[in-house]
Parts: sequence; structure tokens; C-alpha cells
Amino acid sequence: MKSEKSAITYNIGQKWAVTLCCEAEEKLELRVAKILEYLDKIYLLKQWEISDIEATGSYGNCLTARCNNQEIFQVSTADLLDVMTEEGQVIELDASLLKDDEELFKILIRDGVSIDLLGSGEMPPLTVLGKYVYVDKELFMW
Repeated sequence: MKSEKSAITYNIGQKWAVTLCCEAEEKLELRVAKILEYLDKIYLLKQWEISDIEATGSYGNCLTARCNNQEIFQVSTADLLDVMTEEGQVIELDASLLKDDEELFKILIRDGVSIDLLGSGEMPPLTVLGKYVYVDKELFMW
């Protein structure tokens, strides 16, 4: 079995930030779903902390309402995947995969067109991320 190689290997704990380059006709939610599925396989952590979400669709609307009431809440990877794969759109998202109160990964969607992925340690492979550009992690206070 062929193992996937990371685009760049970082020391454990070294932080990085990238902006994904989406094609004009690409559905960004499916791109994020692919990343979520990868992280779900690699990490045993199944809870994401949501501090901002604005989404359409049946489940997306429910999470948006929940965020408006609770501000910060947790959802499972499966729940977040449901939002990404349902008929609808994610306009805003700030989701963090936590381990012992430390953020391992953060997914940010802005205006329904921009996806930023922040992480610590090894980056997901290029086959998962697709095209991306590095950005200054300090812009995100990461």
C-alpha cells in the first residue's frame, strides 16, 4: 500500500497556515469535507469547537441558530461533514480541532469563497489539500 506524502513535513508543534486555491466552479464545501475526512482518519479526536458558522441547508441552518444562541459549541466530525455535504452553502466558518485545549487545526471559511487552513506539525498531503499558497500564520495570531 502506497503511503501519502505530506506536501511539507514540519516538526511536531511547528505551526503553519495556508489558503486553499479553489477553482471557479469548485464547491468549497466538498474541498473542506475531504480535509475533514482525512483528519478524521489520522486523529482519534472527533470533536470540533465552532466559534462562528453561517450556513444554509437544513443542518447548516440548525448550526447557525445554535451558534447565534451559544456563541461557542462543539460538534462531531460527522456533524461537520453533514453540513459540508448537504445541499446548501457554508458562508462563514471558524472550526478548531482541539486536543487537551490546544488547537491542532483550524478551518476558516470567509464570505463563502475563501478557505484558510491552520495547523500544527505535519501538513495533510497534497492529495488532500489540493492547490494552496502559504500565508503568514501571524495574520491569524496562530
